[in-house]
Amino acid sequence: MAEKSKEIIKELNSQLLKKDFKKIYLFYGQEIFLIDEYTRRFSHAITSGNLNNIVKFDGETANYNDVINEMFSISFDLEPKVLIFKNFFKYSTTNSSLNLSAIIDNLKNFRSDSTYVIFKEYEAKETKLFSALKQIAFSAEFVQPSMPDLIKWVQNVMSKEGKAISENIAQEIILHYNKDMMLIYNYLQVLISYLGKRSKITHDDILKTLTDNPQDHIFQMLDAFATKDLESGYKYLRELYQLKTSVSKILALILRHFKILGMLKETQETNKKQIAKQLGILEFFIDKYKKQAETFTLDKIKTIIQKTIEYEYMIKRGQIDDETALEMLLYQIVK
Repeated sequence: MAEKSKEIIKELNSQLLKKDFKKIYLFYGQEIFLIDEYTRRFSHAITSGNLNNIVKFDGETANYNDVINEMFSISFDLEPKVLIFKNFFKYSTTNSSLNLSAIIDNLKNFRSDSTYVIFKEYEAKETKLFSALKQIAFSAEFVQPSMPDLIKWVQNVMSKEGKAISENIAQEIILHYNKDMMLIYNYLQVLISYLGKRSKITHDDILKTLTDNPQDHIFQMLDAFATKDLESGYKYLRELYQLKTSVSKILALILRHFKILGMLKETQETNKKQIAKQLGILEFFIDKYKKQAETFTLDKIKTIIQKTIEYEYMIKRGQIDDETALEMLLYQIVK
């Protein structure tokens, strides 16, 4: 994790400890788990756990008048109130009822004693409006933590439950879930439940409990499409949707997957342990990836990587919807 991110998290933890809250927060960045976690911590701390005083608005459906009415109304019990604005910037151009610029103008002179506002943005882009909010809010960008920081976090989560986990086992879990903190955290809850009163975690515990990982389905889906088995390919795609994997996440996983295949094609390294370290995958999977890499030429792999990047860019620009982009990419893989 970058030093700046560590300092921001240190400052947020200090505010929580001292109950020294700012009027407006902006939580954004690539690590959705941390955005959600700190939104939850702050909203619960400010309202002293009174969930009736936490009001949530989604940018996709929010209406300007409703938002303003809630901003300037006083809670029934005169206790502090938190308004959570989710993905307002993401939908600011497509939701004509939102009028985000007017909301931010109102916030510039916001003086309510008992109302606090938290913006949580999963896909924020630097715009004039975004910069305007950053000037009046306490802003925290959450980036993906480094492997050592993730290992410490896993160990802390487990130690709070009286469980001891080694660095190697923690790393295996982290890699299995592609460093996705939400998936890792959900799995740790399963593991804690499985262990019961036992405190020490063994490798056998991990083998018995590791849950479905979207990356596994991506692997099987691409295996099927590589061999022109469309029926199986689309079955795995449906399973990805059942795992609540978003299209943007699927595209990101496909991009990562083909980058691994490309690096495997080009590497001169023969030591499996070194290859696994370079690619950020478990040594156990090297042979599987190598076998799949044989079904694609290096040119085809590079084309798919380029197309994925192009489609992601077009989605962000609003030139294509994400499901169409995924269909077009799968066509490129199959043909």
